[in-house]
Amino acid sequence: MINSNFVKHQLGIKAFHHQELLEIALTHPDAIAESIELTLEQQKSRTLEYLGINRLGSNLFSQMVDDYLYLHCSHLGSATRILLKSDLVSPAILAQLTIKINLDQGSDLGKNYPLKPDFEQEKILAELFEAVVGAVYLEWDRDFEKTYNWLANQFLAEIVNQILMDLFVEFVPAADWDANFYPWFGCNHLTCPSQNSSSKSTSLFCS
Repeated sequence: MINSNFVKHQLGIKAFHHQELLEIALTHPDAIAESIELTLEQQKSRTLEYLGINRLGSNLFSQMVDDYLYLHCSHLGSATRILLKSDLVSPAILAQLTIKINLDQGSDLGKNYPLKPDFEQEKILAELFEAVVGAVYLEWDRDFEKTYNWLANQFLAEIVNQILMDLFVEFVPAADWDANFYPWFGCNHLTCPSQNSSSKSTSLFCS
């Protein structure tokens, strides 16, 4: 069952003047196919709308990640930015983000979603977030800058910082945790972890 008001709250968006856009993004094709109120033609039309808004959101998200990393992480070098982007646009990260902000609880993923294998659930959740990005962009009259600022402030800054933290914790030996590394954390606006935290997960998605 779609709960658009809940989703708007989770996204940090007060109003959606084009409510149908959000409903398209929150209704997976599996749920459309299960609807006995729709004719086959209507099901096909709504599925195409979902796929279109998902593709739009996917392309936008990829471009906005590029822009964010270029503006805020250029000091890390192009190779590091490529690695960061591969993490950010991965279905795993997007699916975890979807769960973290409970988008799945406000959408209709179809009755068979809980029965699907993990990799398929992950793909569905990732596509849900991308579709929502597409819906926000269209709601704001294709205003790229406004959509980018919303995405960066609400999600990208926190995720990028956390990925950098996790990489540091994973690859830097505890013996090398000294003052030489602290300026690196400072320039990335990160909180310097203690040596003891190297054995603990710093994942953004841990509760």
